[in-house]
Amino acid sequence: MLQPIEIDPKTFLREHCNLPALPEVVQKIQGLVNDDDADIEKVSELISSDPALLAQVLKVVNSAYYGLPREIVKARFAIAFLGFNEVFRLVLSLSVINTIGVHENGELKSYWRHSFYVAICAKYLAKKYEPHLNFEELWSAALLHDIGKLVYFKFYPEHYRALIATAREAGGLFSEAEERLGFPASSYFGTLLCDHWRLPAKVREACEAHTLKELLLLDGDGPAEAFRRMICLGNLLALLAADGLGEEKKGEIDVAARAALGCTDQEFILIMGDVYDLRLEVDKFMAQFG
Repeated sequence: MLQPIEIDPKTFLREHCNLPALPEVVQKIQGLVNDDDADIEKVSELISSDPALLAQVLKVVNSAYYGLPREIVKARFAIAFLGFNEVFRLVLSLSVINTIGVHENGELKSYWRHSFYVAICAKYLAKKYEPHLNFEELWSAALLHDIGKLVYFKFYPEHYRALIATAREAGGLFSEAEERLGFPASSYFGTLLCDHWRLPAKVREACEAHTLKELLLLDGDGPAEAFRRMICLGNLLALLAADGLGEEKKGEIDVAARAALGCTDQEFILIMGDVYDLRLEVDKFMAQFG
């Protein structure tokens, strides 16, 4: 029987279950990006000083998500095409995932596949229903919405596997398995990590609220509620299009999503057709990682 997990937020990730600081390159690039006189060459030199990070940046930049007109082979070309802020968000996202230090390839691939799928689904939905949102900000937050699961896997792997098994057996959601087994929520781990590394507020929001339960609690129409709604829906529709959920849970998500979007049955069928098509982009993205 697994032992209960007791978390002291004052010491977690600091004195026990310790994680290192984010790489210095992240702070340096952020400082340059926030400078009115930011220089492409300086930022590209910083990215290029870390060969592993540079390789990852170029893989993502050349993915179908960005759809750039030609292959990008240098950091300065990526900055020229995408801008300082977008490249910084990309560096930050990659650095967060790298620094958590999960080395099991299968788990990392699973994380990337789902998170990228959520990101492109959230952007697709926002273009249709919330075009005033910052799509780049939404994308980076969606890409990191599940980092709490990586923290779970790193420090409590047996508990994590028990949660996965429980969710699969019930045909339900990971968040529901957490409640059923009485374990801390991965969303809680995510927010603690955001606080520890002082990640952007929008990333923290995505970590905190991306489940069916949170979607059902959203009732406002302001920008903050719209942002959270797109994160929740991006996550849930990606899960709906994947294997693993039982018919009852699929029905619950279907009803909740249609209500949140205010669309008809026929409109939702068309939306889900597009969501299924987006899996082709996910497959192309994953091919970048071998």
